[in-house]
Amino acid sequence: MNLTEERLQKEKMKQVQLLAAYYQVVNRLPLGVKRDQMIRDILACKDKIKKINQQLTELNKG
Repeated sequence: MNLTEERLQKEKMKQVQLLAAYYQVVNRLPLGVKRDQMIRDILACKDKIKKINQQLTELNKG
């Protein structure tokens, strides 16, 4: 595993842990601005994970 792949794997794990924490909290929040922001954060986190997976796939192809 090269440095780039290792860095991407670490970033992915960080994002997955953040996503898990968001999911634990979001359902306990009342409807409103804070919950809406957390849902946006969840979607952004999922997008980051998807992009990292694409980068890892490209690295493994080459």
